Amino acid sequence: MPANGFEDSEIWAIIAYLRSLAPQKQAAVAGDAGKGKQLFESAGCSKCHMVNGNGGRLGPDLSRVGAARSAAYMIESIREPDKELSTLMLDPNNHYSVPLSYGTVTVVTADGERVQGVALNEDTYTIQMMTEEQSLRFFQKKEVKEVIHEHKSLMPAYSEEALGPAQLRDLVAYLETLRGSANSDAKEGR
Repeated sequence: MPANGFEDSEIWAIIAYLRSLAPQKQAAVAGDAGKGKQLFESAGCSKCHMVNGNGGRLGPDLSRVGAARSAAYMIESIREPDKELSTLMLDPNNHYSVPLSYGTVTVVTADGERVQGVALNEDTYTIQMMTEEQSLRFFQKKEVKEVIHEHKSLMPAYSEEALGPAQLRDLVAYLETLRGSANSDAKEGR
């Protein structure tokens, strides 16, 4: 294979695409995907996560999570969202040019206000972020007291008390069905 000049984000997009083509190697989770979808909506997951163009933008887009992630990974991400906060793979159908990371960032303004959210872009002089309320904010670093990066997710951990084993199976069964919208596949000529 010849060498290439791909950016890291392009490499992750290729990996995500190739993984989505792989046959399902694991047995499906024994849960009710219909109940899982209702739980996804009623528990507030859709406030932060988008599925096929509907939902929030604060957390990762889950439209293809069933094609890109194993059930075990999804369970761990729900129970312990802080555990694996690496840069996430991109969906090849998205138009993002950089990988997204979901660690928490807090900006302390000159007047002491604390603004918490997810960094969308940051350089030496500025930081752009999406707040917990899903509004976009831009800060000049020279005008703020502090920028704090934490290796923790804004997503709450769902313990067995908060989300029982049967509910977790239903939720993961629903997430496993998310393999991209039929519309995006049709646009790509598949």
